Amino acid sequence: MSKQNEEKKKAAGSNAVTKGFVEQIKAWLNAEMERDPLLAEVVKSKPQKTVEGACNYVLKVARESRQEGWSDDEVYGMIRHFYDEDNLTDPGNQHPSRIVTNAHVDLSERDRAEAMEQAKNEYKHELEVKAAKAELERKEKEKRQAEERLRRQQEKAEKARKMQLTLFD
Repeated sequence: MSKQNEEKKKAAGSNAVTKGFVEQIKAWLNAEMERDPLLAEVVKSKPQKTVEGACNYVLKVARESRQEGWSDDEVYGMIRHFYDEDNLTDPGNQHPSRIVTNAHVDLSERDRAEAMEQAKNEYKHELEVKAAKAELERKEKEKRQAEERLRRQQEKAEKARKMQLTLFD
């Protein structure tokens, strides 16, 4: 697989996770704007600020803080802060991030079966990679041991040759 294809695959995977995050934030923001007309006014007055931009801001703050977990209230607070502050802009998503949300997703039987098959295939592949790595390490160890035996034999032969020369000189 080419490096470009790998990058596309990696980006697609992270976008799929990020998409769920964006959708969850979008749903929260819409509900919050219905409940809070002032927030709705602020959001509508800043069309340059998008939900995706707000999510990128949250990811940037999370990366910079090196904190791995955030409560819903903390994330929603960061979203509000993003819209409240005029100087905050979309930092872009320079680094793919793995986002885990607490949203429940209903899967069809077909989707479940596909996910299970994919998980089994990934597990089998992981086992194959581990087995291949172990085999490679075993061969490397045998090679080092053989080289060490050869070195010792050569030293022994050299020692015997020197002794022979000493005896007959």
